[in-house]
Amino acid sequence: MPDLVTGDERLRWHGYSYSIDLSGGILTDYESDELDQVTTRIGEPYAVYVSCQSMEAARAFLRDVLPGLDGLVDTNHYEILQAGDFLTLVDRHPDWDWRRQPSTDLE
Repeated sequence: MPDLVTGDERLRWHGYSYSIDLSGGILTDYESDELDQVTTRIGEPYAVYVSCQSMEAARAFLRDVLPGLDGLVDTNHYEILQAGDFLTLVDRHPDWDWRRQPSTDLE
């Protein structure tokens, strides 16, 4: 159902609430060199922006959405990772907060 304020889709799932923007408008937030990096890795990007209330909500969503996804995950904290690699890290490090710790610091 669309959010009345933002116009984004609102999803309530497993006790969590998510705002999902499928417009691709998030791409305007990227610098041209970032878009070049993404385009080089996967071709023309199709962007989906998901916002949620907590890391637990993010993990729950990503664990169900990412398996089998061929694409990239932008942590919004200076890392753009292959979806499969990102999910592997989330599974190996269940308490990992990608907002505070880069994946390269994980053992």
